[in-house]
Amino acid sequence: MSAPAIKFDHVSFRYGATSVLEDVSFSVERGASTCVIGPNGGGKTTLLRLALGLLEPRKGKIEVFGESPDDGSRLIGYVPQAMRYDPLFPVNARDIVLMGRLDRVRFGFYSKECKEAARAALAEVGLEREETTPFSNLSGGQRQRVLIARALATGADLLLLDEPTANVDLTVEAQFLDSLDHLRERATIMLVTHDIDLISRLGDSVLCVNHRVHRHAVGDLHGELLREIFSGEHRLEHDRKTRHQHGDHSACKHD
Repeated sequence: MSAPAIKFDHVSFRYGATSVLEDVSFSVERGASTCVIGPNGGGKTTLLRLALGLLEPRKGKIEVFGESPDDGSRLIGYVPQAMRYDPLFPVNARDIVLMGRLDRVRFGFYSKECKEAARAALAEVGLEREETTPFSNLSGGQRQRVLIARALATGADLLLLDEPTANVDLTVEAQFLDSLDHLRERATIMLVTHDIDLISRLGDSVLCVNHRVHRHAVGDLHGELLREIFSGEHRLEHDRKTRHQHGDHSACKHD
């Protein structure tokens, strides 16, 4: 039996004295499309960084396709919320996309195949005409689309996307969603988003992240549940009820 694309086993993480994730266990099966939701500061981006091997858990174990995150990272394409860059550095859109093919560089040069993959990825996000445009001259939305193209160019088996449509307009978002629909046929997708419409279109299941992680079916995301997830006064009750449903009664107040 094949190992899942991502597996967290009783993982905890903290920044200094601040606990961010506590006793997190879940798995994402190969070929699944999983959306990640939750309040700001709940640990969504930290979850992705742990899967990428950019952070080390304080406790627990993480596997990517049955390997450590460091070894499995070659199978991952990542789209961050934003990219820090020096606007004076002479790099164009194609150069950024080609960074997704760095593991295939031989003797300091990109192959013809790599360059064709970069062009195809830019075309997928509607930027084929901006191939040689300096990255600093692109709009915020265009730069985000270039980062999406970089992830597509990797040909990865797993795509981790951290609110990839946050800075793009509706036309570009529609193009991107069409691309993701196609990619679902060959890649596992884990997508952080606040967009309920996007979840309903792409999600097979939903991970609610608020220091702990709970899985929900997409059809369960009714108004009351969303208030529990995002409203400060209801989050603890949502955590207690979900843990109770999964057999964890440590936070319950049974008679």
